[in-house]
Amino acid sequence: MELGKALVREDQARYGKNSHVLTCVRYYTGIHDLARNPAQHGVMTRRLQAYELAGVSTVAIPLRYDSYGKAREKGVDVRLSIDMVRFARKGLFDVAVVVSEDSDIDEAVQDLYDLRDHERWLAVENALPHSKKPGVRNPRWLASAKRRRPITNTMFAQVKDPNRY
Repeated sequence: MELGKALVREDQARYGKNSHVLTCVRYYTGIHDLARNPAQHGVMTRRLQAYELAGVSTVAIPLRYDSYGKAREKGVDVRLSIDMVRFARKGLFDVAVVVSEDSDIDEAVQDLYDLRDHERWLAVENALPHSKKPGVRNPRWLASAKRRRPITNTMFAQVKDPNRY
């Protein structure tokens, strides 16, 4: 929620006090199976409960395990993509800010741009932590996002969740 608020404040400072309104923050993640990894399942469950109490809509997709027992996130990007297109078709947003390096959602972002017409304007921004420090990996931006928006280290430090769940 705090990152969403910070991004809106940044836009309001740039474009005017009433230019942007934060209507929804959604958090998509994978979650461990309770029987396979009760500790990590508990950590994520507590995090999601705290986010919900703060007004964030959460979507938790069960992690899948390979034959070696390693957890893999499968379906999180698909759920985010489906929701983005569904919400856009319903007219629930004009601008979506996606904080993800997962290029699997590029097709959904392109679909959103295809919804534009003379009555409707839609945009997707890709916001990611960014560093200009030598040796620090820079983010992979979504190819289809029209606006790339670095989250500065200063902003990230201000909104970082300090809680241990």
